[in-house]
Amino acid sequence: MISDVNIKVKRDLCYACGICVDRCIMDNLRLSLAPCRQACPIDMNCQGYVRLIAQDREKEAAEELRRYTPFGAILGRVCSHPCEAVCERRDTDGPVHIRALKRYLADSYPEISRHILPLAPDTGLGVAIVGSGPSGLTAAYELRQKGHRVRVLESAPEPGGLLRYGIPSFRLPEDTVKRTVATLEEMGVSFQTGKDVGQDLELDRLESEADAVILATGAGPSKKLNLPGMNLSGALQGLDLLRRVREGNAPSLGKSAIVIGGGNSAVDAALTCRRLGVAEVRMVCLEDPSQMPAFALELEEAREEGVVIDNCWGPTRLVPKENGQMEIEFSRCLSLFDDQGCFRPILEQACGLRFSTDSIVLAVGQEVKADAVPEYLLDPSTKRLAADSMTRQSLIREKIFACGDCHSGAGSVVEAMASGREAAISADRFLRGEGLHWGRGNGDGCIKEYEVDRSRAKGGKRGKLSRLAVEERTLHLEVERTLSSYEARVEAERCLSCGRAAEANRTCWYCLPCEIECPVKALEVRMPYLVR
Repeated sequence: MISDVNIKVKRDLCYACGICVDRCIMDNLRLSLAPCRQACPIDMNCQGYVRLIAQDREKEAAEELRRYTPFGAILGRVCSHPCEAVCERRDTDGPVHIRALKRYLADSYPEISRHILPLAPDTGLGVAIVGSGPSGLTAAYELRQKGHRVRVLESAPEPGGLLRYGIPSFRLPEDTVKRTVATLEEMGVSFQTGKDVGQDLELDRLESEADAVILATGAGPSKKLNLPGMNLSGALQGLDLLRRVREGNAPSLGKSAIVIGGGNSAVDAALTCRRLGVAEVRMVCLEDPSQMPAFALELEEAREEGVVIDNCWGPTRLVPKENGQMEIEFSRCLSLFDDQGCFRPILEQACGLRFSTDSIVLAVGQEVKADAVPEYLLDPSTKRLAADSMTRQSLIREKIFACGDCHSGAGSVVEAMASGREAAISADRFLRGEGLHWGRGNGDGCIKEYEVDRSRAKGGKRGKLSRLAVEERTLHLEVERTLSSYEARVEAERCLSCGRAAEANRTCWYCLPCEIECPVKALEVRMPYLVR
């Protein structure tokens, strides 16, 4: 039960940093975690930096963001923002633009967002990380921060993985990824590109050379559909298209293209087609509009640019035509999942939709590149890297850890970063001879269920993010604009500041570290008269 008898917390100042809770030796203070923070895969104090912006303490807000990640500029652009889905204002006037505020801080204070924190003393131990996507980069950062020597091996010509080759420049500029890699290099992380484990380098040799190995190879190549005609020259994989465009080697797509898929990669492929000059672009997917995994804002962007979306259809056949085009047939999707909840689409027998097109782009997910690692490291049922779900340690080889999509399956960028962090924590403990499970999965003592004070609501409806006009959009210019200082302040003031620190047990000894170390003087210890 929250009490203000001995300790008074000023709600307008407190941004739930948790320092006072850490300093309390009597277990008297508890931190109520805001729903946004509870939903964040990397446990970022979203409320913290949002409230500091609202208080016109932007520099401190940028520092609070930097406490949790050096990848603010990336997450501010491509995070799946699960925090916004649980924001307490979502059902009234729209959630706070938490992701956009993150980008605002990273772009406005780059010297803070990319600041290199002091490193732990050199341990003399080395870790090899295979893959430089979001999980690999995060693991590299965390382990270097702990004082280990980190070497990252990447099969592509440049580091960045999915961030560099799988996300279009109009969402995530190449310079943003380059600056992130440069920050890690300044920390002492070494990158070796053009190194493909399984071809250029054997995993056994890598394991013998390093003190620990983290596999962060990503979800692998695009899934292929077993359809007649998919080997035709005009049929492309979505990730291959995005990669070729990123490398400046865009294919000729003709005047029309059909993109199969309903996720963010499918939307990116469709928009890429439009910006390459394809006049008629159509997305066809199994899901109905409410089930599409793509972000609503990205679907809106696709419609703005003339992409037609056909829902509840599955491809059945691809047939070449004499004029060089292809004809693709679709059947109505009757259901997506079976009685056990497994993805198992059922299509009508008859063809209900037929299109002629110059190009087909398949964007229906990815699968692990199995030939990169020995088969005994794979889970036989999922064909992904088998590892402990909590520690990410291999079930077969104790020096090997797996993280990101190659272990958990295709997910979001922020989920991959969270996985990379967990793998790094485990690898660090392994190198130091500590228990990998200690203190994990047992709860953190924070209060997670409580009644939110809605009387604090300020401001109006969720703001509309500024974007480039349709006629100005290209392959390389970012569509979404960074918030202005005024827009950021107005949006941040909408935050209800759900989380708070408060007295829970009335065991205060009036020792004062909580009050003295509060960075915003939000806390007052009410000492008895004779003691004061």
